Amino acid sequence: MIRTALKPAWLALLALLVVVVVAFYQLGMWQLGVSSNAASREFAAEQATRPTVPLAEAITPQSTFPDDGAGRSVLVTGTYVPELQFLVPQRLLEGEPGYWVVTPVRTVGSSPEALLPVVRGFVPAPADAGRPDPDVPVELTGTLAPGEAPGPTGLPEGQRGSIDTAELVNDWDSPIYDAFLFLVQESPTLTTSEVRAVPPPVFGETGVVWRNVGYALQWFIFAAFAVYMYVRFLRDAAQEPAPAPATDLPTLSPPVKEPRP
Repeated sequence: MIRTALKPAWLALLALLVVVVVAFYQLGMWQLGVSSNAASREFAAEQATRPTVPLAEAITPQSTFPDDGAGRSVLVTGTYVPELQFLVPQRLLEGEPGYWVVTPVRTVGSSPEALLPVVRGFVPAPADAGRPDPDVPVELTGTLAPGEAPGPTGLPEGQRGSIDTAELVNDWDSPIYDAFLFLVQESPTLTTSEVRAVPPPVFGETGVVWRNVGYALQWFIFAAFAVYMYVRFLRDAAQEPAPAPATDLPTLSPPVKEPRP
């Protein structure tokens, strides 16, 4: 069968098969991506319809993060605590590497007053972070997120590997929320233009759109069927019997002349 496959005609057919299989695979993966993206858009639209609520209605200090808290839009009132500000390195914004600027807010209206870490934005270099005025009351609107897993250690002073609230509760001499906030709006504006806003991510189980998953499976089946047909035709061609050799023609004897009377 290998000898047959190495013939020019079958090599050309193999090249065509590779092109077809790759194309079908890419179309299948594209449909899977479409299914996930469509589900994410649907979840994001649902998340956007949830009303903004005061922070106290979404979470309280020193309590576990609520099951429905991720992605919740909340209103926070308090003052920044710039001396506790830190940077989180190895973050990306539109493909650019840099740092998240995290400044806690000491909330008012909660009992007890507590600290809520706030991602004020993104900077490409630590010198661009700046520090907000601690004496000016501020009203923030943002998106809640659960604390992150521990990050890398051994970083320069003023930097942390992640927004790990379990670590912050040991380092900050104040009650804290088991959450952090992606800043969306700030009044009055205390964050400089050098600190670029970080778009809040879409949280939760986004799922898939099964219609597009079905389309993806169809493309994968088409690719498998093309491979199957190639192998089958190749095997049949390899098993065809060789043409029988030509048999020797019968030897004709010269005609015998009969004697004349």
